[in-house]
Amino acid sequence: MILVEEGQSPLIVCLPHSGTDIPNAVEKRLNATGRLQADLAWRLERVFDFHGELNATVLRSSISRYVIDLDRDPKTPVSAANDPARALCPATTLDGKRIYQEGEEPGPTEIEQRSLLFYTPFHKALRHQIDRLLRSHGKVIVLDCQSMRSHIKGVTDNGLPIVSIGTAGGTSCDPDLRNVLVGSFKGLEGFTVSVDEQIKGGFITQTFGRPERGLHAMTLLLAQRSYLRHESPPFEPDKARMARLKVVLQDALTRLVDWTSVSDASTGSQSQHQNQPLPVDVPAQDETAAEEPDGAIASDEPDKAEPAAESAAETPEDLAQDSTDGAPEKAEAIPVDPKSLPRVSSAQTSKVEDGPVTPLLVAE
Repeated sequence: MILVEEGQSPLIVCLPHSGTDIPNAVEKRLNATGRLQADLAWRLERVFDFHGELNATVLRSSISRYVIDLDRDPKTPVSAANDPARALCPATTLDGKRIYQEGEEPGPTEIEQRSLLFYTPFHKALRHQIDRLLRSHGKVIVLDCQSMRSHIKGVTDNGLPIVSIGTAGGTSCDPDLRNVLVGSFKGLEGFTVSVDEQIKGGFITQTFGRPERGLHAMTLLLAQRSYLRHESPPFEPDKARMARLKVVLQDALTRLVDWTSVSDASTGSQSQHQNQPLPVDVPAQDETAAEEPDGAIASDEPDKAEPAAESAAETPEDLAQDSTDGAPEKAEAIPVDPKSLPRVSSAQTSKVEDGPVTPLLVAE
């Protein structure tokens, strides 16, 4: 299910890896390692539950990244399933351990179906929210929020900084905005910060970051030691750590929202973007760089992505349906599995419908 809590400020908090649900057709084929789901952004939705005070929009999915990674290129080939740096429907953990029983990995047909059920609705909802806010604000910020374990063999051998920020090498947002976010953490006791080192920004950041058109995107990766008691099952939150992190993050995100107002006032750019649909030209297949594993050191020569199947699911480019007049419709909420997240109090959840569950079939 896609959950959207709409706010009116120019900030979108996107949580692509906080979902934990795995459809039964997939779960019964996972091995013990897969069922642990160690690579999720555990409890991250609790970290950002102050978003209402900023009037920010939050977008998240209930589906586990082991089912499909919502921050990957949808055109990644099936052959990349064992490459945690690229896999759309991963067959291994970030440190290369198998998550499926022998011979139970998804093939092209199942990957296409997962894309249609989970990936396409999420990106459609994200694009809808960006369109909505660009009509009201001269600048919109998409913050792709993630978290991961501090030490993952072969990925973060030297340990993960508390905060890692990715801006696609400085191209996905205004440099001043990046500096505002970085400056929010520097000098704080116990906080370490890296920029475009551990991560360079996921597919969401690379795709939607168009600062010259008023759309700024950044990836914010948190080390889970900053808010969890232990970075292992049951991934229990540490109340004191989480409380401190929330205070720091609320200050950081407040500065981001303030930046949009100050920069608009100084440049007069709001009128240029008001009432304009989402101005994103999604990179063509041969121009799109494959993404590194979240928190992994970025490679200098990214691989090119190929179509996952001849009849691939809609990509963000296919979803660029401009809406030019009137108020936009609410983003659809897609009930896909009985394991849905609980309804969020005081949230505007878009068209959550009770009814028959859409099954995930395995057809190879």
